[in-house]
Amino acid sequence: MSAETATPAGNAAEQIYAVLIAIVGDTLLLPNLAVAEVLGADALQRAEAAPDWFAGYVEWNGRSVPVIRFERLKRHGAPIDPRRERIVVLNSPGRFLPSGHLAVIAQAYPHLTMLTRVALQPLPLREDDRDELVLARARVASQEALIPDLERVEAEIARLQAK
Repeated sequence: MSAETATPAGNAAEQIYAVLIAIVGDTLLLPNLAVAEVLGADALQRAEAAPDWFAGYVEWNGRSVPVIRFERLKRHGAPIDPRRERIVVLNSPGRFLPSGHLAVIAQAYPHLTMLTRVALQPLPLREDDRDELVLARARVASQEALIPDLERVEAEIARLQAK
């Protein structure tokens, strides 16, 4: 049975796989293809004398990939619980970072979900969202999530690395 006959007409085009990535005090929403790999937190090589949002680097596939704490980048200073942390390596637009990847520290493994127009409801940005780093906020089923602007996040990392 083909995918076309297994789903109602037009329905497949309106569904995409996405991942919900728990960060401290919030959740990121990204297309499934954005996630390259999930690593243990012990792989992190901490950065010295860097802003609190820049956690350091992880060696991955022969590349040095920058690792950030998105909640700190958007200036949300919630306490951190390192016991469940994971490093999520993301495929980035590649315009500003030579590795073409960046990583975020997550509070758990990313959660795969399927999105439809019905399941995804737009929400206003929060007061603590930096609108230059957040494309949108949405409700996915019963969970609120933000959609980050990975190109702008890359630019922030590149500015820091240029100093």
